[in-house]
Amino acid sequence: MLDNFAFYSRRLTPNGPSVLEFNCRFGDPETQVVLPLLETDLYEVMQACCNGTLNTIDVRFKEHVSAATVVCAAKGYPETYPKGMAIHGLESAGAFENVKVYHAGTKVEDNITRCSGGRVLAVTGMGSNLTEALAASYKAVEHITFEDSAGANLMHYRTDIAKGAIRKKLRIGVLGSTRGTALIPVMEACANGSLHAEIVAVVSNRSSAPILDKGKSLGVTVTTKFVSSKGLSREQFDAECTSVLVGAGVEYVLLVGYMRILSKSFTDYWSGRCINVHPSLLPKHAGGMDLAVS
Repeated sequence: MLDNFAFYSRRLTPNGPSVLEFNCRFGDPETQVVLPLLETDLYEVMQACCNGTLNTIDVRFKEHVSAATVVCAAKGYPETYPKGMAIHGLESAGAFENVKVYHAGTKVEDNITRCSGGRVLAVTGMGSNLTEALAASYKAVEHITFEDSAGANLMHYRTDIAKGAIRKKLRIGVLGSTRGTALIPVMEACANGSLHAEIVAVVSNRSSAPILDKGKSLGVTVTTKFVSSKGLSREQFDAECTSVLVGAGVEYVLLVGYMRILSKSFTDYWSGRCINVHPSLLPKHAGGMDLAVS
């Protein structure tokens, strides 16, 4: 959907980094995979944009639903490719549950739908996760053919991009204040492949915390940073930490011996994506926990 976009300005808020303005346009086939997830009526959203009342619209996307689009192209695209092939199987493909077939480079001649471009169709499948969505897309694509006058199927589609998305590792960020001993099993599991994830950031509120050394041992591609809380409220400090984590592309946060109480803004932002690996019973066994309330 955001085919071409550029961020113009952003600011840091108590809830983390916030984009003030950006420029984007609908792109093909990006739009076909994003809009099926939109729960709010698109017409209402567009009308509100024109009227300047977008702040009154509750724009919602479907929760716990994934979408995947497979592009059916003419063989040879994006170089020289044939046109005019008869497209078969559209009804069968469109009849599958949770599948939508979008037309791009097509035309109708004598009641026959034919290819008229390089990117001909976009077949979007939906499911509870990416794997299910892809399976729905490919199942529908298998019913489609682009036949020339000799009966040869001149349709092409890719499977390597989808495989890369499914195999993508979970990007983990770590907040720690002490030695980070409990992080070692996670590092080992990531290294031996038993955990399909990678640690991309280690952040500490203490400059001398040994857990930072563990982060540095993972290599220069891992963001390892001390964030000072001096002069900052709890919310401001947590916003700084969130900024570092987001900048590193973190998708899930581990608290490993993290001796600070988190602000509501932090837990709201990382809701469902944060776990305390090394907890302590509070307030009786706080140890060196920062219990001050900002």
